[in-house]
Amino acid sequence: MPTTEEVAEKFDITVEQVKQLKIAMCRTWSECCYDYMDCFEGGEREALQAFDNNEAAMIAECTLDADRVTTFCPDEDLAWVYRLDDGSWRLGCLEMGEAVWEAR
Repeated sequence: MPTTEEVAEKFDITVEQVKQLKIAMCRTWSECCYDYMDCFEGGEREALQAFDNNEAAMIAECTLDADRVTTFCPDEDLAWVYRLDDGSWRLGCLEMGEAVWEAR
């Protein structure tokens, strides 16, 4: 399990951004988790199996895909999650989300 500092360094973001994204992911997941689980007959167990039992991968996909964190956290400036300073798309957004979710 990586530290907040290790995640920040790996993805070239600040420690504050790691913390901001984790809070936004928690808030977003709390809003959409039940709808997501309802998509699976077997509920949470089946949903996790779709991600090889990797909770961080499931939550990163469900909160970062389709720009959901900005939808559920409109008061936060989270544009950096998807775009770099030069305006190009951030590669590895879901990988970053997984690391942020697992950070301690």
